[in-house]
Amino acid sequence: KEKTRIKIMHAAKGLFENYGIENVTFSQIAESAEVCRTTVFNHFSDSKELMLALTCQEISDVEEYCKEENLKGEKLAYKLFAKLIEDASLYPKLTAILMTNAILSQEADNPIKTIEKLIEDAFEEECGREEAARLSVLISGAYYGLINHYHINNKHFDGEEMKLEFKELLAHIVKA
Repeated sequence: KEKTRIKIMHAAKGLFENYGIENVTFSQIAESAEVCRTTVFNHFSDSKELMLALTCQEISDVEEYCKEENLKGEKLAYKLFAKLIEDASLYPKLTAILMTNAILSQEADNPIKTIEKLIEDAFEEECGREEAARLSVLISGAYYGLINHYHINNKHFDGEEMKLEFKELLAHIVKA
């Protein structure tokens, strides 16, 4: 059942990126995922639920990755956002939409909070909770700013180039 859910989500990501969320039907997602339309509805009641699931899955994957890496401070922050940048470079439009929806969501378990908490925890030992919280805002803001910068300047989302730019921003923030 979980494999089918992942297959549906993967199909949806590609279709959403290529055609826009508002232009994709559950029938198209089902066809792309090679399942019946009812199966898609068995997993997701509507597009909003599917979008939230995509965001949560991405954050869950990043969270698991960070735990496996067992890094702290700047190294963890870079690895975390490098992973997010990789996905953003594959799905730039969808990433912006998912980020905006998550940021504006009033859900108690907002996935963006998870990212902030990972960053805070990564820096807490080094500089205390209050400063770690400030760094979390600045570092997260650098990532969102970089994504926005690429969109508004119609730049090609080159993952490697973006990671280098983010690394420079991160170093500047941590040094300051």
